[in-house]
Amino acid sequence: MPFQHIDSFVQAVHTVIASMLEPEVETGKPFFNQDPLTKYEIAVLVGVLGDLQGQVICGMSEETAKKIIGKMLGMDTPIIDDLGKSAICELKNIIVGTASTNLSEVGYRCNITPPLLLMGGQIPEFLKHINTALAVPITIPYGKIELNLFLRKDELAS
Repeated sequence: MPFQHIDSFVQAVHTVIASMLEPEVETGKPFFNQDPLTKYEIAVLVGVLGDLQGQVICGMSEETAKKIIGKMLGMDTPIIDDLGKSAICELKNIIVGTASTNLSEVGYRCNITPPLLLMGGQIPEFLKHINTALAVPITIPYGKIELNLFLRKDELAS
């Protein structure tokens, strides 16, 4: 995966989290994650279609998700209810939408699918082919998030 693809997503995370949650955002060294769907207590997936195709998976602990939801909603979040699920999905949607805009600026056309929230390690059958992704660790004061990129260039779209 070319650096500009990765950078488009990392820039989007920094921009969105810094403006919506917390300006202190640190990016760690990318690594190949052998377990991008079942490794996390909370995973939010957004599909990417167009010149790039695949999934962007944002994984985190339940505690980190609660802190992020609490900040977004302006209240303590002892459980992740429907409103909290919606908030965390919308944050992911904004991040991937921003990355899609970043990619369009370097000549890639991409659309995104609605977010899908996974909790408790239950993976739908249609996603079980995702076994390795390029993960970028992101650290904010609320905890650690890993942005997993399972993307490939669509050769037919080129």
